[in-house]
Amino acid sequence: MTRSAPPPVHRPAPPRRVAALLSAALALLGVGCSKTPVTERTQFNLIPDAVMLPLGRSAYGEMLAGARLHQKTAEQATLSSVGKRISRVAQKPDYQWQFKMIEDDATVNAWCLPGGKIAFYTGILPVLQNEAGMAFVMGHEVAHATARHGSERMSQQLALLGGLGALYLYMDRKTELNEDQMGLILGALGVGAQVGYVLPFSRKHEKEADIIGMMYMARAGYPPEESVAVWERMKAQTGRSSVPAFLSTHPSHSDRQQNLKEWMDQAQKRYTRNKITADTRKSLW
Repeated sequence: MTRSAPPPVHRPAPPRRVAALLSAALALLGVGCSKTPVTERTQFNLIPDAVMLPLGRSAYGEMLAGARLHQKTAEQATLSSVGKRISRVAQKPDYQWQFKMIEDDATVNAWCLPGGKIAFYTGILPVLQNEAGMAFVMGHEVAHATARHGSERMSQQLALLGGLGALYLYMDRKTELNEDQMGLILGALGVGAQVGYVLPFSRKHEKEADIIGMMYMARAGYPPEESVAVWERMKAQTGRSSVPAFLSTHPSHSDRQQNLKEWMDQAQKRYTRNKITADTRKSLW
């Protein structure tokens, strides 16, 4: 005796708005996936260079407006020379690279904006100590630009805000929670996401920029072992941080050194093929 097949189950189609949102989300995931140079990490990045590059140019002008710049000095000349070498191997000809030296001996820092807008403070020079040290930090900053870390962070924030907004709508429609209770839940989730996802990802960006930067300096002909020496000098300069490691946006100096050592063999091979004959580890500052 044959049994008749059970009648097909007709499931209600999702509301048009939900279906549209799902389609848009899937499309964004497809468009937003790219890979970083050297490490080839897959990243979620929704914001194109067409948006980020004008933002970088505008912010660069604003940040330098009140700064005292080194114009025709030996430090600026070295910075420009190193910057050109490193940016050349980064292979981003569409970026309008700029390298500025800011006179501020109290600030031990350097930074990069989207599109290759880079600035060094004179306070970091004693830590760099030589041209090779500058090449590593320059490579690190160039890596932030080529790996598009700025737009990736903005994409994360957009995704986070969208997720919390969707959760609020769900709780508002499907639960009996009042406004205060929903606010507490969203606030706790927001803090949890910041500590558990956004900050660690910032530390990942820093470690990734170290790796890419070391590879860039090696390809440009600078000895990559100087990257580890830079962090050793930085550790001596800054001492112990009072910020707990899990809340810090930067890895510890020791973590960074270990991270670089794990990639050192690959960097040495690149350096051997492109070595500069001049002594780039001679003390300058």
